[in-house]
Amino acid sequence: MIRSRWKLLLSLLLLAWAGLASAAPVGHEFPIGSTCFASGTLQTSYREIAQDRSRWTCQPGGASIVGQRSFVRFDMHGRKAIENPVLTTRLTLFSAMRVTAIGTSGEIRSLAFGRDDMAFATDDWLMRVALPRLSQPVASYVAEFDLPRHVGVLTAASVGPAPRAMDVGRSELVIAWLCGLLCVPLVLNFAFFRVLRQRFVLWHAAAVLFMLIQTVVSSGLINRFVSLSMMELSVLSAGSWGMAITTASLFISDLIEPGKLDRIQVTMLRWLGPWVIAWSYIYLFAADPIRPLSAQGYLASYVPVILVFAWAFMTAASRGSRAILFQIVAWAPMMLTGALRILSALGLFEVPIELMLEQHISIGFEVVVTSIGVADRFMAIKRQRDHALAHTKILEGLAARDPLTGLYNRRGIEERFDDLTEEGFATMALLDLDHFKVINDTMGHATGDAVLQAVAVALGADEDTLAVRIGGEEFLLLLRGKDGPERAERRRKSIPARIAAEIPGLDRLVTASMGMVTCTSPVRFSELYSRCDHLLYEAKAAGRNRTEREVLTPQPLRETGATVVNLR
Repeated sequence: MIRSRWKLLLSLLLLAWAGLASAAPVGHEFPIGSTCFASGTLQTSYREIAQDRSRWTCQPGGASIVGQRSFVRFDMHGRKAIENPVLTTRLTLFSAMRVTAIGTSGEIRSLAFGRDDMAFATDDWLMRVALPRLSQPVASYVAEFDLPRHVGVLTAASVGPAPRAMDVGRSELVIAWLCGLLCVPLVLNFAFFRVLRQRFVLWHAAAVLFMLIQTVVSSGLINRFVSLSMMELSVLSAGSWGMAITTASLFISDLIEPGKLDRIQVTMLRWLGPWVIAWSYIYLFAADPIRPLSAQGYLASYVPVILVFAWAFMTAASRGSRAILFQIVAWAPMMLTGALRILSALGLFEVPIELMLEQHISIGFEVVVTSIGVADRFMAIKRQRDHALAHTKILEGLAARDPLTGLYNRRGIEERFDDLTEEGFATMALLDLDHFKVINDTMGHATGDAVLQAVAVALGADEDTLAVRIGGEEFLLLLRGKDGPERAERRRKSIPARIAAEIPGLDRLVTASMGMVTCTSPVRFSELYSRCDHLLYEAKAAGRNRTEREVLTPQPLRETGATVVNLR
């Protein structure tokens, strides 16, 4: 009887052990508190793969998405019980997901999720999903991902309590501050462009805009304000980063001073955009067998970007480019961060290094330093433009002035005549030196030139009097004010004394004749000049050394609307 009871008890224990083993076949075969990984086909179930311990690895570097279905198992032995547990992992595209909770007494419960069932973090590039609840302590959780695109969905996975939705972490505050900082260059760039229409300013504004979008999206901050699907977030993140590199490379190719880069370098900078955008598409949409390597290929595609940037930077710096110095400082942290992420994705480190916060800070640093570089380049170009305009004005001034006397020539004054009449220059006086040819013939052209220079001094140009050398010994005065005719006459009469004082060797006084017209309303230069010339001829005919003066008064006829001129 006793033996029968022991046999019955032993049988019950064996049955209980078998039941527990079938419910949780690997319950204690995994290290306590471990996180382990496995992979298989879409037909592989956890129950099937759990029976083969050799297919599991508990080292982070052993995680793989080469199989169509990837598993991550969390052993909960030795861990504190978690109220409202959630699975948190890297935001990564997948086709389907299943999470399973396995109790210590064999209870099992599973939940299936699609991409649109995930909750997205507001402080990082993470997604979360609630884990099944059991009526008994949990021995392990298992998450299955079908066709994931990044191994980080396994290595970054963790089980913990659900965060409170309204909590705002320090990282969110930092990101919000960075986003505000990135908005400033956008305003400055458009202000710069209004003053100096340089294409690189617009490229920089576009680069800043896409970096702002990248920061808002990949930091998770966008999830505070907008509800987007996983695909929309992924496209925004990869697309904004690709467009940021595209516009930044175009900006650099236009920013660098002419002659500081070779043509092949400029061409390569401009082709980086299509290269990066093509790999972004592959990362987002490539199917098997490319899918498992799409993330690594995507990050590796930035190796040529870094190399081209570094090559362009070194070349421009060696050729004395000032603008490139700002770019070297601005891009150094971002290129270092990118290089570390690429090396980690290619297997240099045990698990991929995301460095997301470091990336955001690097973006903010790049934008600030580059904005300073844009302002510096802007000021350099503005100085060059102002210098060119000043030089042009000098040349125009030289072209508008008589080289012998320094007075305006006819071209210089005729171009400004309409503006001058509006400013009140209503009196025109045309002067001609009497018997000037005799001086040239008897005393030489050098003396004649000295006489002309003395006349220029006698005409005494000031803010209300403009003196012009028309040609030869002929001069013109434009005068403003009611006393303009009297001032013109005084200047004509001062000519003999001024010439005698400047050139004491002359054997005669040099006088001048003048024809003068005062207008009561605007008249064309040619019309007024022609009338002055006629009066000058009359002064010459009347014996020289005198002035003939008239007032020109245009009046409309009542019947025909024509204009007549009254001369008084």
